[in-house]
Amino acid sequence: MKPTLSSFIAILASVLYLAVYFIPDMGGSDVMGAQWLYSSSLSLGIVAFIGLRYKVYEEAIKQVLFYKFTWVFSLLVFWAIGSYVYAINPTETLVTLARLITTYFVFLNLSILYYNQDRAFLFTGIAYAITAFLFFDAIYVIKGFSANLRTMDLDAAILGLNKYHGNKNVTAATLLILIPFAMYIIMSAKWLGKIAGIFALFLGTFGLFLLNTRSTYVGFALIIVLFFSGLIWKKRAALKPALLFVLLPAVLAIFASNMRLKLAVAGQENAGGYGTVTKRIGDINIASEQNSRIHLWGTAADYALHNPVLGAGYGNWKLASIPYERDRANELFVPYHAHNDFIEMFADLGLIGGLCFAGLFLLLLYYTVQFLNQKRGDELMVIIAFLAVTCYGVDALLNFPAERTAIQTMLSLAAALVLIPLDKTSYNLRALPFVYLIAGAALLIPAIYIANETFESLKIQKFVMGEVNADPKMATIEVEKLPDIPNLSSSTLPMKAMLSRYYIRDKRFDDALRVLKESENDNPFLHYNDFLRTSIYASLNKMDSAHFYAKRAFDAWPRASSYYKNMIFTSAKLKDTNEIKRALQVSLDVNNDNALTWNQYLLGMFEVKQGADKNLLAQLETTLKKFPADTAILNPTKNMLRGGNRDLRGLTAKGNALFVKGKYVQAAAIYKELSQLDPGNFSHLENVGICYYAGRKFAESLFYFAKSEQHPGNNTGKSAYFAGMSQLSIGKKADACASFNRSQAKGYPDAAVAIAQHCK
Repeated sequence: MKPTLSSFIAILASVLYLAVYFIPDMGGSDVMGAQWLYSSSLSLGIVAFIGLRYKVYEEAIKQVLFYKFTWVFSLLVFWAIGSYVYAINPTETLVTLARLITTYFVFLNLSILYYNQDRAFLFTGIAYAITAFLFFDAIYVIKGFSANLRTMDLDAAILGLNKYHGNKNVTAATLLILIPFAMYIIMSAKWLGKIAGIFALFLGTFGLFLLNTRSTYVGFALIIVLFFSGLIWKKRAALKPALLFVLLPAVLAIFASNMRLKLAVAGQENAGGYGTVTKRIGDINIASEQNSRIHLWGTAADYALHNPVLGAGYGNWKLASIPYERDRANELFVPYHAHNDFIEMFADLGLIGGLCFAGLFLLLLYYTVQFLNQKRGDELMVIIAFLAVTCYGVDALLNFPAERTAIQTMLSLAAALVLIPLDKTSYNLRALPFVYLIAGAALLIPAIYIANETFESLKIQKFVMGEVNADPKMATIEVEKLPDIPNLSSSTLPMKAMLSRYYIRDKRFDDALRVLKESENDNPFLHYNDFLRTSIYASLNKMDSAHFYAKRAFDAWPRASSYYKNMIFTSAKLKDTNEIKRALQVSLDVNNDNALTWNQYLLGMFEVKQGADKNLLAQLETTLKKFPADTAILNPTKNMLRGGNRDLRGLTAKGNALFVKGKYVQAAAIYKELSQLDPGNFSHLENVGICYYAGRKFAESLFYFAKSEQHPGNNTGKSAYFAGMSQLSIGKKADACASFNRSQAKGYPDAAVAIAQHCK
């Protein structure tokens, strides 16, 4: 069969879809906002194009809609649409549905365009295009790594490689899924093409292993094994060229990457979490992963077993997971994903949805084996297309690629290529093309609308979420422009609760309470709305109401230090020692036995008693012995309870009171005075930094966090942690990750959470 205009159109459509790789964030807080908008809009454009060339593609539409793979995929999509009715948060279901629908039409559109085309021409053209994408993506990683190392430590240099893909793990996964097509070019092209393929394979593998992502190491090893197994089974004559032109360059690239990383490690003052290829391979251990993948898989599986019919609703596992983390998670950290899309799909959609998703991959495996057995189509093409699916499958087993546009696009493209050799069906339903066109418009137009709303929201979230742990500065009128979709931030905080923070700042308490009520059920598990209500009622001096909401938030999420502090604060104001004691016991019951917990308890009891009796002093001594390294936290309390320096006690109380009232600059002045009166206690410098951080004066906060870190008595990682939060707020993500790693090295508990949320 000779190439036709339709063959060129199919290749062009593939390239246009793949161009999503290089769509930047366009001002949003994450690249996926702009990327999903691009892909959904392109999909609708291609549906319209196919409709305009109806006579050309009529047969293709009928055949593709009769694929068993299409039936299963369609059932998954419509089951997910149905979950809107019962989802914990239906709006979040809409957001994730728009992405699933877009992926569905990427597959349908490409399958229709690929149908009955010259296979060799089509596959080769697409493979060359993908190999070019691999080359440019690899160059970005390699150049970016070297440039980052000039100004950053190794960990920050690696974490900073996220311009087009959100984070370095997604960058690694996108490199991996492109590599099989370079292997195809090497094996099928003449010498010029073969050299280009070898060069792209070498650079792609070099860049892949620089990224230190262990899941892609596993994926790379698996596709190499499957590639050579396929050749041994069906194409033995190609074994020697494959060993020479595929395996040898790949192995050399791995060794070169290892040597480059060795040089980088040798130039580091302190060892970080990342290192050489050999070190990272040695670190591969599912159970030791951040938040333990085994724990995450277990909780998702447990939820699926207890909700086998419906699940939580598509995209809602991030909410259903929260109760499982009550006794484990620090602060307001939510796992978001199960780090296994297969288990997560069962948790989201129950048995039918989970089986449909798993069935898609089983069908592709079945057809691949069938085509190879029956010698339908070129064996190398069949093997290569399935290797790309395998890359996705490995990532889906260990991570959550369903969110990422570039990887979803590659899955759809690879699936369409796998299914090219399918036999034609004899069924001829004339209405099918109309069903496809009507469904395309009916599903993609809302998907584009939702993608656009999400993109617009992400542009505002970029600033709002940067202020989430600080005194809000953005103009309220700008925050009020947040669309209703999505109604959750990337960290599952209700967006209207974010808006309420600006109303609270403006003393518009009625408006704040109104939007908090409106968003009550957007995330019913995290109780962030109750946390904000506590602040409102405390400002209104309605301590009974403040205590009610502080208690409700704390009991739901007792490992959040801010919730615990509010609980102690309101209990102390009400002179309720029983509640203070209960709060302490609840914290201890959830394994939150640390210096901060005991320090807040001591301060609360001291305020109620207006002094320290012998029991409180005895508890102080026990606490000091139990946490000898936490002098920064405990020394001010020790001085206060022992009645040592009265000036220090009075100033500390004054500074704390100003901070609680949101008068951060005045509080910083008090802590500066304390640092001069008590120079041996670095916590005063740290407190100055925290005041400036809360007041959004990040240059000043970083100055004082640096002074605190350099203090000879500083043996905690808190200053480094808040330095990282300050850097994150001004867009210096790589520097922030370096600070979080310093904090983690000193054992500060929240650092690991920050690294998982911002640096993985």
